[in-house]
Amino acid sequence: MPYEVEDAGSKLVTIARADPYVLLKDGWGDMVFVAAFLVLAVALYLRRPDEPATPPLLVAAAGLFGSTLTVVAGLPALALAVGGPQPWLFHANIVGAYSVAWGGMIAAAPLFAPGRKRRRALPFAYAGPVLVMAVVATAVGTAVDNPIERIGLLNAAQTVVASVSGLTIAGIGVLSYRNADQAGRRKLRWVAIGGITAAVTGVVGWNLPELITGEHLLPSGALGLAGLPFVAGIAIALRRHRLFDIERLANRSLVYAAVVAVLVAVYAATVALLVAGLRLSDAVAAALAAAVAALTLAPLRTAAQGVVNRLMYGDRDDPAGVLAGLGGRLHAVMLPDDVSPTVVETVARSLRVPYAAIDLADGDGRFHTVAAHGVVAGDVHTEPLLHYGDPVGRLHVSGRGRDDPLDRADLDVIRSLAQQVGPAVQAVRLHHDLVRSRAEVVALREDERRRLRRELHDGLGPALAAIGLKAGLAARDLPAGAASDLLGEITDEVKASLADVRRVVDALRPPAIDELGLVGAVRSRATALSGALAIEVTGPTDRPALPAAVETAAYRIAVEAMTNAVRHSGGRTCTVCIEAGARDVVLEVRDDGRGLDPHRTPGVGLRSMHERADELGGECRVRSLDGGGTLVRARLPLEVGAPR
Repeated sequence: MPYEVEDAGSKLVTIARADPYVLLKDGWGDMVFVAAFLVLAVALYLRRPDEPATPPLLVAAAGLFGSTLTVVAGLPALALAVGGPQPWLFHANIVGAYSVAWGGMIAAAPLFAPGRKRRRALPFAYAGPVLVMAVVATAVGTAVDNPIERIGLLNAAQTVVASVSGLTIAGIGVLSYRNADQAGRRKLRWVAIGGITAAVTGVVGWNLPELITGEHLLPSGALGLAGLPFVAGIAIALRRHRLFDIERLANRSLVYAAVVAVLVAVYAATVALLVAGLRLSDAVAAALAAAVAALTLAPLRTAAQGVVNRLMYGDRDDPAGVLAGLGGRLHAVMLPDDVSPTVVETVARSLRVPYAAIDLADGDGRFHTVAAHGVVAGDVHTEPLLHYGDPVGRLHVSGRGRDDPLDRADLDVIRSLAQQVGPAVQAVRLHHDLVRSRAEVVALREDERRRLRRELHDGLGPALAAIGLKAGLAARDLPAGAASDLLGEITDEVKASLADVRRVVDALRPPAIDELGLVGAVRSRATALSGALAIEVTGPTDRPALPAAVETAAYRIAVEAMTNAVRHSGGRTCTVCIEAGARDVVLEVRDDGRGLDPHRTPGVGLRSMHERADELGGECRVRSLDGGGTLVRARLPLEVGAPR
């Protein structure tokens, strides 16, 4: 704002009308930043006024907008030029609004990962910068008469308050990050990435070149654009991790912010090139630059919309790519139990939805969930999974938020995915049915073996023994002759039959299990194997009623694992732990030996342990421990064919 001094005895100051082009040239970037921040904050307040971080963000955005508008409008020069009450109005605006903005930022920082105790400190966060600047402004206004010195001191105080506030916000962010859960940390990362990017851009593009060369690397008026990554970081956090569930508004805000920023950059670069390179006048250069910006508007908006849609909605605009990706992942899956988790993870990641799940139908027509990914955030759409027209399962997909349900494009992709998922789910069902049938066969076989052993041991064995005893008594009372010899032969045949019965009984089922129980039988076998390797067995003191198949499989796996530890581990101790729960039996055999040889092919023993667990629908894992040794862990479900 130009003015001139004419004469010491007359009116000193003549104020000319401000040139808005000059003012905007020096502050247009700041206005773009604070306007984008204010638009985002106002949208939050209108759509989600109940969110904890909405009020402080609105306060901060309003304070920054007011203080920046004051500077861009030229009020500092006016305050110096005319004196009188205007400096105090200027101070009340820029000092008060700027301080309020920093108070709002401090208050908003802890609310990105909210907690009840943090809200108690909000009044202190709001009031801190304002009180400090009020005290400084009062002291400076009382002690300093020179208006230039006053503004200089107030600017210095503002710099100190801004620096301390920034450090406070950073400290709050670090503490919130350390105390937040995984979802809260992902939210805070986006805000931190935006803030760090904004700071680095400002330093590299403007501050550092000015310190080194005395000139800005980029136009000075565009300095405010360095703050746009911070706004973008908040917007991405709002959408991607559902901090406020305003997805549709965030989509449009990101698109228009990106388009405006790129158009402004294209316009400024075109003007600079035409004026500096071709020596055109400012008016002609501005007109040509406007034409270039107009020509690039449509393709730029299309490209920006595509990028933002991919960020927010995943690959829903490319159904063929989604189907190809799912097909590739299913082709790479090796185990049937990994099919359902792979499907729900692919759906959630491809469509950028917070939750996806699959239910399988059992023989009674009831559904039970077999795989889920994420947490429900909106209305859940259920798509039936069919195989030749028969329902085999259901695919559940959640909307991205309360204000962002699944639209027609999402549903079309989900239906296409369901057509491919149905046969895969049917294959999983058939596998589970096969596992269940095999487990039932094994359970029936072992129950029948236990019954046969009981009958042979308690029925046929004693009967044969009694026959042999009676034949021996009869042979003793008869004189030597043909009858006595015949009775002796009968006695020998009975003894041989008894030996065969005992051999059959022992082959049907380990006798130690029925005599000592599972833990006692394993402990007895451990005593026989102990030597250089000390074996300790722990388990329930009572004898829980377990299915015959589970007892036999657990005993065989434990004996095989202990035998391998004695023969191959080279360790000194081995511990066996047996836990019988309400749904399964867990067996762990751990030694302190050399561990598994990665180059050795698994032998018959390792394969038999896996096969015995698989027969019952359980699992057996063998791995080397980090500190040395081997761990064999088997889980055997008590319910036949129960899912893993």
